[in-house]
Amino acid sequence: MPGPDFGLKTTMPKQRLLIYSSILILVFAGAGFYLFKISSESYLPSDAVARIGGTVITGEQLKEYMWQRKSASNSMEAKELLLRELVEREAQIAAARELGYEQDPEVVRATENALIARLRARQLNPELDRTEVSEQEISRYYETNISRYTTPAQKRAAIIRFDLPATAPADRITQVTELTRRVQELATSQPDTVRGFGSLAAKYSQDQGSRYVGGDIGWHSATSQNLDPALLSALLALESPGEMAPVVRGNNALYLLKLLDARDQVVTPLDKVASNIHVILLQQKRQQRELAWVESTVERVTPSLINVPVLSALVVTGNEDVALVRPPNLPE
Repeated sequence: MPGPDFGLKTTMPKQRLLIYSSILILVFAGAGFYLFKISSESYLPSDAVARIGGTVITGEQLKEYMWQRKSASNSMEAKELLLRELVEREAQIAAARELGYEQDPEVVRATENALIARLRARQLNPELDRTEVSEQEISRYYETNISRYTTPAQKRAAIIRFDLPATAPADRITQVTELTRRVQELATSQPDTVRGFGSLAAKYSQDQGSRYVGGDIGWHSATSQNLDPALLSALLALESPGEMAPVVRGNNALYLLKLLDARDQVVTPLDKVASNIHVILLQQKRQQRELAWVESTVERVTPSLINVPVLSALVVTGNEDVALVRPPNLPE
């Protein structure tokens, strides 16, 4: 007869033992995790005044916040109130991160702009603040750009204009020429107290801008662009106020011309414009330093690669004539 099946009897207790052991391990692991969670959530470092979630608020942070809020009170009530504000702030930050707002494009852009602003404030601005302009640089700029500080000689004149197109028939030319001569005679007989051509301009001149002010056309220099070239040439030839030029044949008109006043060239002294030049040069030098700083910053972040095919295929608008849009200003 076959003997008893001792293998079955010894196997079943071992299986039960293995199952019970696994259960106990899971129970102890769960209990350990729970106790760790409870202890970690309730644990505060020695320098902490509060904890919200995984964020610890230290005493130094609260002191800094109290200073920012200009709190002059060290009472428990005041400290608890400001701590409550910090807790509320951290709670909102944690909620925003939990919802994924940290990856929102606008938030990312604002963060990047803040980083750029901080980089410029710490690295670029001190360099710009050290920018100086010497007196020699100011003098050199003044001498190089003396024309900017020079008011050219000018003359003030009065005119009477008689329209006469270049294609006018002979009889019209004779008629206008005769009228011009007669008005010239009348003008020469006017008393010296009459400003410009007086009432003669209002009666005969066909220049609408000056006829009702005695023909006065204001001040003009040798570089004036808004006068008939023949009229400007005749004006520059006059020397004494009250002097009249011969009849001037201009483009499509005859003119009577009188010099009213004259003033010499004026050069503004350096000491009157030195502060203005200082501002100009300071701005230029700062712009140059900023450009050099930006270029060196780009060079440090290497490699800098441009995908030309993708760039050329990129289309923002179908209008190729649209003006380039300036990028938004960096935060100050």
